[in-house]
Amino acid sequence: MTTPYAPAQSPYTVRAAATPSELPYWQRLAAGVSFYCGTPWLEFSDTDHIARARYFVGHRPTGEPSAGLIAHWSPQENNERYVPERVLPAPPAGEAMIIGGRRGYLSGPLFAPGLSAAEQGDALGTLLDAATVWSPEAGGRWWWPYLTTDGATTIRAALTAAGRGPVAAQLLGADCTIAVPEGGLDAHIGALPTRQRRTNARHELRAFAESGLRIVRTTLAGHTDALGPLLANVQQKYGHDHSAEQMASLLQRQAEHLQDASVVFLCLAPGDDRPVGFSLAYRHGRELAVRVVGFDYDRLRGAAEYAHLAVYEPVRYCRENGLERVELGMESFEAKSRRGAVIRPLWALHPVGAAPDLAAQEARRDTIVAALPAHEAAHFRAETDSALA
Repeated sequence: MTTPYAPAQSPYTVRAAATPSELPYWQRLAAGVSFYCGTPWLEFSDTDHIARARYFVGHRPTGEPSAGLIAHWSPQENNERYVPERVLPAPPAGEAMIIGGRRGYLSGPLFAPGLSAAEQGDALGTLLDAATVWSPEAGGRWWWPYLTTDGATTIRAALTAAGRGPVAAQLLGADCTIAVPEGGLDAHIGALPTRQRRTNARHELRAFAESGLRIVRTTLAGHTDALGPLLANVQQKYGHDHSAEQMASLLQRQAEHLQDASVVFLCLAPGDDRPVGFSLAYRHGRELAVRVVGFDYDRLRGAAEYAHLAVYEPVRYCRENGLERVELGMESFEAKSRRGAVIRPLWALHPVGAAPDLAAQEARRDTIVAALPAHEAAHFRAETDSALA
């Protein structure tokens, strides 16, 4: 059930709901933003019942939607990457609402096209006011994590233009993305910035072709029991105590909410229908978001299975299906960037309280830069320094 909210001295009418599917314009606003702002992902992520969720859409007097806002009140948040005290050099004081989603590690502003910065700010400010009314426990405190530089800049400019600033930005981390060229995978590899990378990529393609392995495309439903153990293998390799049963249950919940958007790449050996590895991705608008990979490590053949499942096959799929971008998420910067991913900063915004610690942010930047090859490190430092200035 949607709830109307008529803010004082605002031209906007706000409608709020417990799920985005109750708001008929939500997907229109989210279409050009991250998959993680779309209805299927948001409703899946709320199935853990850790947080209270509220979704807001602001409407102009004409009835057309102007902006959307995702808000969660989550004082018992169990994902430390969404706890400001664990990830921000200078966290805001007191419990704060999470704006923009609490799973997925990528967010963005939901604005209708054609609005000026001041109009965006008026609409967003009205929605933040409505969220404050909805969650008085937050006392007007909020933070908005995992924004690209463009997204953070748009939000800050909008709120400032509407007299809602100042808003602080703090560096959270980075993620990886690939713009798929018209020539598909061959053009992508041909555009890699060094001869050595191009040579390595072509060697990986030959090694996989000669291995006898093949990749089959399918969807998630019906495969969760087989894929759970492979996902658990990867989680355990990187220090997470997740069982095969837990991962199969997680994938099953995703299938229940995200089946129609799911794309699964299964790596199979000749004459064997047990997957050697897999990657799970989701379609949204013009992008493909690669969510997880999983492997049966004992059966890998050293044929660049990771490269094919996480990068090469998603690029092929995008080109064949008219998609423009592969979102590869956080971490594994070295492996992703050497295969053509761009590394971009991710930011958190919050109303200015204590001034952000510039030295701490520069230290975080330097930690990320140290994990990158030289070519990507220079670009990342330049973009980050420009935003921090």
